[in-house]
Amino acid sequence: MNKGCYTCRRRRIICDNGLPTCRKCRDAGKECLGYRKPLVWVKGGVASRGKMMGRSFDDVMGDTTAQKSDSHDANTTLADGVMPPPTTEAHAPIESDRLATCRADETPSASDVEPISEAVISTAGDLVSTQCTTPAAIYIPSPLGLVDPVLKDLSPLSRFYILHFNQNLVSYLALYSDVRNPYRDLTFLVGDSPVLAHALAAVGALHRAILTNHEFSLPWSSDAAGDGGTALSPEEVERAVISSMARRPSSKYYEHFLGFKQRALRQLSLDICDPIMRNDNRTLAAIMVLALMDAIESGDGAWKCHLEGAKKLLKSREQSKSPNQAQGMMDWLDTFAIDGCLLIQLMGSTLARPGSLTQPFYSSTMGPAVLKRLEETSWVGCPAYLLEVIFFVEAGHFVAPDKDPITQYTMSFSSVFLPDDSNPLQSPQALLEHIQAFDPVAWAESMQSCLYLEDLSMRIALATIYKAAVYLYASRVLSRPRSGRNSMTTTSFSLPPDHGAVTTILIHQIALIPIADPHFKCLIWPTFIAGAECRDPAHRPFLLEKLRALYYDITSVNVRNAAWVLTLMWRKRDQRRQERNRRRAEQDELFDESPRSPLTTDYDDDDFDWIQELDDSRIDWLFI
Repeated sequence: MNKGCYTCRRRRIICDNGLPTCRKCRDAGKECLGYRKPLVWVKGGVASRGKMMGRSFDDVMGDTTAQKSDSHDANTTLADGVMPPPTTEAHAPIESDRLATCRADETPSASDVEPISEAVISTAGDLVSTQCTTPAAIYIPSPLGLVDPVLKDLSPLSRFYILHFNQNLVSYLALYSDVRNPYRDLTFLVGDSPVLAHALAAVGALHRAILTNHEFSLPWSSDAAGDGGTALSPEEVERAVISSMARRPSSKYYEHFLGFKQRALRQLSLDICDPIMRNDNRTLAAIMVLALMDAIESGDGAWKCHLEGAKKLLKSREQSKSPNQAQGMMDWLDTFAIDGCLLIQLMGSTLARPGSLTQPFYSSTMGPAVLKRLEETSWVGCPAYLLEVIFFVEAGHFVAPDKDPITQYTMSFSSVFLPDDSNPLQSPQALLEHIQAFDPVAWAESMQSCLYLEDLSMRIALATIYKAAVYLYASRVLSRPRSGRNSMTTTSFSLPPDHGAVTTILIHQIALIPIADPHFKCLIWPTFIAGAECRDPAHRPFLLEKLRALYYDITSVNVRNAAWVLTLMWRKRDQRRQERNRRRAEQDELFDESPRSPLTTDYDDDDFDWIQELDDSRIDWLFI
């Protein structure tokens, strides 16, 4: 059993054993030194291995001084015509040869070395200069192992951040990281792809910068969710959001991130202009890594540029593909790019403004295999059954009465709880019934082929959460079609009567999944939907606390921005509710009825369209 991190043991407090670092250390503003004894440079320490085992640096320097003294005495003796006594060891040639074979790039591999502390990074230059000024007759063997051949051509800084990416972030980028995680496989390609190496190093440096930064203004650290007299107005909250988004960490890690990001974008520009590299699978993979980087950095719209660029490359490759290359798109890197495009397209379109994204690369003719693959590999954790619903809601594919039935769209997934001849696309109500017919228990059992779990309760809870979240989102979109969308029906459609009850179910289900569970990382989008549909202010502190836990667990700025957007929505919602109640009170007084307080608790505010609020903004959010 882990006894806790080194810092907590020194502070004599109980450690929470959080990964990648202890959360108690983060909250206290202290550096977590990990769960092993940290590497400490000791002046004059005794070596425990190698040629210097049992000896200290002072011993070596003493021997060197003695050798110099002996050499001086020998020269004096020779000058006097006296021969020195014979020696049995020829130290100088051996040490010289060994020194010649010692290379400066002998650094540890990604699999053998422990995480490097800040002291090592900040003093790396000093260590190198000290070794270079060591007398040539002294050989001090390096305690570091050989470099992984995959990373041997990269700089030490690139290796450090790619290693950080693999150790601290990659496990969050798949539903079950130990089963299938294509992001982990990307590391094996960095040796031959500069753009991919720079992109992965940039993501690692960004994550490290966020992890060690404590300067961000967080909505859960203030009275943002309270109803006290010091509550901020919507305008003040909006200014705080903009100020928080514009603030960036001031650390060397963030400077490294900006440098790697600039190199990745420059290399990507060169590769796109090259006809050969444009069709290289690694170029596509790097684009999706950059889209992920933008989502982690803020999630406020830059991800669209990379998404649209990747979609154009995929479409051009499909159009120019010859018949004998029909299986080319089945390559795992192409699969990685297609899955990344589809995931960001589907989830990003739910919160993006109308017309900000082009048509998705996915079509219903591609079959259910693509969506089934997404539910097993993506960290979003949404079942394929519900991903298809999101696709049709956003695409606006509805059955038209005057259209040929042969060309009508059909859904790939069906439910045993619906009649065989049912068509979920014939009306909004039919589509909502299709969502309600989804069986979380059956889905959880079917996922046993992907990863067997003895206890299915958390997997069932995740499926129930997405069922409720997609139901709330679809009913909101269908009841108030946004401008620029294809109308699903010509008849009016309002929110279903159980809309509020489903919101309550969603909030209760979110509370069931603990932080340590692997499904916890999948709760960003559902928690935002729950907060947007939440009517009772009493639920707001819980939702902000859940986003806070997600932020410190995943360390992604878009989670913090999701909390800020919800805070702003809640302020606007409360303000409109108070104005409506005030008008009602004035009408009661006008008609001599019993007056009501303008602050009367009234949560019947279905007219607050949070999707329209997002459409009226200037930002296309991605909260995944």
